[in-house]
Amino acid sequence: MKMKQIVACAAVLAASSVAAPAFAGATGNVGVFSDYVFRGITQTGGAPAVQGGLDYSSDIGLYAGTWISNVDFGTPANYETDIYGGYSGKAGDFGYDVGAIYYYYRGDNPTNTTEFYVGGSFDIVSAKFYYSPNLFSSDQSGMYLTSSVAFPLSDTLALTPQVGYSFGDFYDSSKEIIDYSLTLAKTLESGFTFSFGLTATDRDGTNDETLVLGLKKSFGL
Repeated sequence: MKMKQIVACAAVLAASSVAAPAFAGATGNVGVFSDYVFRGITQTGGAPAVQGGLDYSSDIGLYAGTWISNVDFGTPANYETDIYGGYSGKAGDFGYDVGAIYYYYRGDNPTNTTEFYVGGSFDIVSAKFYYSPNLFSSDQSGMYLTSSVAFPLSDTLALTPQVGYSFGDFYDSSKEIIDYSLTLAKTLESGFTFSFGLTATDRDGTNDETLVLGLKKSFGL
């Protein structure tokens, strides 16, 4: 779950992004999506993805979890596993979140990555900053800044525009990437969430748009 579900099922919501469950206890989630898009770039070569995760949140704001998805980069890596933990809370109307996430790619892929993040939110607006000292095992640092606004159309329907910016030593001036998306998500009492997302990036000077459809189920443990 967390950050890499930015497009999947309100995953275009930045990235999310990484955020602790809204209540204490253990929860799980499983979903099927027409594509797995991370920061505007497909992680499955445009093919469908099956994803799922487990999360635990304490009464004092500490949380931890793991999330898994199939990937296809044209390399031996077939699966991605994220392991994350952090602390979130509120100071008045302002919400905050700090933590770290480790991306592990199974299949003899040397691009495992650790990122640290800090985020804030106020009402329907949220923003988050990620930093990796060794992005994709490149010995170069990378940063990502993202912001989103979740407009509630009803108690169970939300429209969320999002924009993100990838930069740092890993990206020279020609590789810096802007991604943006728009997601409509509908949550049912059964715990299922349907999502309809449109995402794009200016990578390589293009603005190709990708439509991502998703169905996700959340449940308590």
